[in-house]
Amino acid sequence: MTSNSVAKPFPLIHVGGTPRERGFSYGRQAGERISTGAALYRGAFERAGIDWSTASARANYFLERIGHYDRAMFEEINGIAAGSEQPVEIVVAINARTEILFGRHEDESDQQREVATTMQEECTAALALPPITHDGHVLHGQNWDWNPGCEDTTIVLRIENDNGPHILTMVEAGQLARHGFNSAGIALTVNGLHCDHDTGKVGVPSPLMRRRLLSSGTLGQAIETVLATRISFSHNLLVSHSDGVAVGIEATPEQNFWMQPEGSLMVHANHFKCPIARARVRDVGLQQCPESLYRDQRVWEHLHGRRGSISAATFKEAFADRFGAPDAVLRPPKPRSNGTISATVASLIMDTTQRKMWVAPSPYKGIHYTEYSLAF
Repeated sequence: MTSNSVAKPFPLIHVGGTPRERGFSYGRQAGERISTGAALYRGAFERAGIDWSTASARANYFLERIGHYDRAMFEEINGIAAGSEQPVEIVVAINARTEILFGRHEDESDQQREVATTMQEECTAALALPPITHDGHVLHGQNWDWNPGCEDTTIVLRIENDNGPHILTMVEAGQLARHGFNSAGIALTVNGLHCDHDTGKVGVPSPLMRRRLLSSGTLGQAIETVLATRISFSHNLLVSHSDGVAVGIEATPEQNFWMQPEGSLMVHANHFKCPIARARVRDVGLQQCPESLYRDQRVWEHLHGRRGSISAATFKEAFADRFGAPDAVLRPPKPRSNGTISATVASLIMDTTQRKMWVAPSPYKGIHYTEYSLAF
């Protein structure tokens, strides 16, 4: 690829103040990208057989649940809607897009439910702890695979909190959190999973649980957030602390399974890895993306082979792997059988010791990382 094909960096948006003030500032600054995201998901809902009136009704249902889950987030979402001049249902739908798209609802036909079960994010995440990095820092990152149209909807959001840790998160405009870290040293990446426990239980939209986790002041609080939150669908969360501790949690609507780093290294793609989970759940997601097995292996072997000298550059090399393309760690746009397209929307690397993040939008076009910092 030539340099002319490299995607533009995601804009950095800084917000502060009360939840309502943060939301309004967020919506005002990111309004154009929120509008683009709204159009993108209207189309996605329609392809999944969900008309906007149905999606809007489901969004209103989730809005009520959000108010019960966290009043501050409820206020912030309403602020985002006001600042972006969008109906609040739009902002909720962007936050609950996975629950609306992946969830099984009573008003769906069997065919619509089958479409929903075929939709999954393909992502590859990794973290390396101080004993194996070249400078003793914690490195944590992910290739985020999803709709390539999100190149035009994603931002990096810096949240200045008066009553908790500050947060830096790469997120779809309008969402409260996705992948990122906070000033207390907590970092998070998330991979989609799919198993037979995903039977339609309605829980808290994932961005809200992620935001609460990234608002934690300690690793214990972050882990408790995962264990205590009722979710709609399965996913794996890699949670790390800048002091050199990490845990992986394969969370399902019915049960949580945990893992710890092997030799200070963790890698996770889109299949269950915990031995107990593999014995108790049917891994539907692996049937849909079997290449998850070698994506996980390729990143693991690349990082493991450089133990003691792993750096951000090492992560960049691992996340640029094109073996098996288009079903690769670095994924070019690939049509799916249900009419959607999947690609690596962004490659994200965090040095949580330095409180810095590097993000490369649409790296299949050409890889260029931009640095973002939690420093104001």
